[in-house]
Amino acid sequence: MVSPFVMILVALLLAFAISEVLKRALGIPRVVGQVGAGLILGITFFKSILFNQENLDVLSFLANLGIILMFYYVGLEINFKVFTGNIKRSIAISFVNTTLPLIVGFAVMRYVFEFNTIVSLIIGIALSVSAQSVSLGFLEELKLMKSKLGGIIISAGAVDDIIELILVSILLSFFQLTISAVPHTNLLLGLILFVVTVMIARVWFIPYTLKFFDREKSSTARFTGALLIVFLIASLSELFGMGFLIGAMVAGMIVRQTIFKDVHIPDWEEHDIARSIHIIAFGFLVPLFYVWVGLNTDISTIGANLFFVIILILIALFGTVGGSTLAVMFSGGSFREGLMIGWGLTPKGDIELAIATLALTAGIITPAIFTALVVMALFTTLISPLAFKYLVSKSKRKIA
Repeated sequence: MVSPFVMILVALLLAFAISEVLKRALGIPRVVGQVGAGLILGITFFKSILFNQENLDVLSFLANLGIILMFYYVGLEINFKVFTGNIKRSIAISFVNTTLPLIVGFAVMRYVFEFNTIVSLIIGIALSVSAQSVSLGFLEELKLMKSKLGGIIISAGAVDDIIELILVSILLSFFQLTISAVPHTNLLLGLILFVVTVMIARVWFIPYTLKFFDREKSSTARFTGALLIVFLIASLSELFGMGFLIGAMVAGMIVRQTIFKDVHIPDWEEHDIARSIHIIAFGFLVPLFYVWVGLNTDISTIGANLFFVIILILIALFGTVGGSTLAVMFSGGSFREGLMIGWGLTPKGDIELAIATLALTAGIITPAIFTALVVMALFTTLISPLAFKYLVSKSKRKIA
């Protein structure tokens, strides 16, 4: 049996190699290759060589750390000013393309497949959230970041982030009630205490901490300060019964707001904190999280649950693409424009997989449901760039 260091080396090397080949040769988002690496390592022969209980525990810890930094980075990237130019249209698109798959997904899971409320809610939210990082990737590749179409997708994605924050917060609260059987009154008290603590931290602790670690103008010091803040807020969130991921995302939002209003660190887009968190998260920990997802995906269950998987994919695609198209047409846009925006907002694969992973770890969903959600996420992430690029190639003159 190999050491944890060799296990991490093999996992990272395989994840990088597969994702790089798929990205460069076929334009497929890297998350597909990273999960694919986990699927390969989950084959009995490789798993017996690389993974004993110690190695699995190490990988699980690093995957959880990756989820924390992923949510922190999502919070850091929530920019309320991005969508001010298209605020009405962005809200309309985001509201419809989020609520439609959520409601349909929840109803189908609850009343057709007869899952309980919490499982139905988990699946519904997983079907409704989107991976804006994937969308930004193919917008940048097609040089559409500054186009009218790109602006609408980015602004609608920013509103999606806020809606996701609300939905995930509700879901994680349900997690706490389900896992620890905490009374509703205690959860409400914990929420109040957490909000008060965060307000105090926003006024005093976080600005002071950022200023203190910014004294030397050192990237290393700023990164250390950023980690201290996220771990503190996440720990407090966990202590008050909210779950550590809510704390991580809230910490990111507060840090961004504090930098703009109090600390005045220039050049946010190239700012050390955002850049450092992105590098350590998406260069090391998040790929290991996706490998962990692939490792825990039981492909053998797909055949027996193929109908269920197809239903999930259809709800995700028609909910997001159809919802976006309806919203765009009601706001005066064309059917083709609605399709392009819908496909641009369709990819899953970050928050959705994190939600599914937490639910699996907590024993709330079965491995079969987890596998179905992973397949749905990979399929939508795989097909969305292809459909988007095809539609763009047919409409080049209209989107410049």
